[in-house]
Amino acid sequence: MEKHLHIVSFSIPWPPDYGGAMDVFYKIKALAQMGIKIHLHCFQYDREPAPELEEFCTEVHYYSRQLGFARQFSRLPYIVKTRINEELKQRLLKDEHPILLEGIHTTGLLLDGAFAQRKVYLRMHNVENHYYRSLAKSASQLARASYYWLESQRLKAYEERPLPCACVFPIASPDARYFESFYPKWKLVSAFHGEQEVLSQSGRGNHFLYHGDLSVAENEKAVFFLLGMTKEAGVDLVVAGKKPSPRLRKAMVRYSKASLMADPSRPQMQEQIRVAAGILLPAWQTTGLRLKLLVSLFRGRHCIVSPEMVADTGLEDLCYVARDRSEWVALLQKLVEKDFTDEEIDKRSHVLAPFSDTYQARLIAEEVFGS
Repeated sequence: MEKHLHIVSFSIPWPPDYGGAMDVFYKIKALAQMGIKIHLHCFQYDREPAPELEEFCTEVHYYSRQLGFARQFSRLPYIVKTRINEELKQRLLKDEHPILLEGIHTTGLLLDGAFAQRKVYLRMHNVENHYYRSLAKSASQLARASYYWLESQRLKAYEERPLPCACVFPIASPDARYFESFYPKWKLVSAFHGEQEVLSQSGRGNHFLYHGDLSVAENEKAVFFLLGMTKEAGVDLVVAGKKPSPRLRKAMVRYSKASLMADPSRPQMQEQIRVAAGILLPAWQTTGLRLKLLVSLFRGRHCIVSPEMVADTGLEDLCYVARDRSEWVALLQKLVEKDFTDEEIDKRSHVLAPFSDTYQARLIAEEVFGS
């Protein structure tokens, strides 16, 4: 008997060039490779329709997100209110296939009772009210900070009202502990990232790498932090990511041992991760399991991280944890001269086996279809 699954995505998950899109796209790919027929529904507002998705999906539908200032005047979170769509609702009601909602963003269709008897599953990418609160603290503009703070308050009220779904799939242990207070059934499903085996290379590189979406305020903050650390340590730094701000571009010119790779392709980014001496992963908040951590461990050499990056992940033993400035500098100076060994690759292969996309897809299939 064929297995069919509706997946409702908060955005178009192609290209998979940031955390949320990666989790959705590689989940679709892994489930499709198991023989599950995917019926994909995407909200379109910042990306173009992607024919690439049709390789893994039985059908792909796109829906307009209803943006606008007037939709701020609601008790519902803006990210939910703007994705309530009648066309989507009616299409989902045409059959009895199970539904996987990607993120709290897509749950507005559960509010009117039409899906009370359906098998609906909810993927939680974050505790969104915590995430938006952190965005409010990082925002440099008052208007943007005010929006993030207001949205965090609406999200807190919304996330703490249980929605009618068969099971919630949190992405990390801290998120699971948060949602278990509101949902009777949940199953931890780690992040999907596109990696199936450890491809790290033994030996050493001659520079360190920071990679991420450079338009995100926290990631830009991380770059400025690392510019100071690597300058003090006297080591080279490559910063690779999309949409660097003019402020960041201008600042990096002042650092002779740092270079910027703006908007790299996926193969270019993979090559940068492969050849670097190590990957630098600072963080100031514990929000889910960072995809950049998993990709770095599957493809890179030494990983230097802040405690917040690996908290509750079970991956601490695969990384070097720097708790303060002096530890960052000391590790940078030590690891640029240290080979990455075959023994370390073998250890990663063992520890990371349960973090492969295939393993995580199997957890979802077992819950939704019983096998």
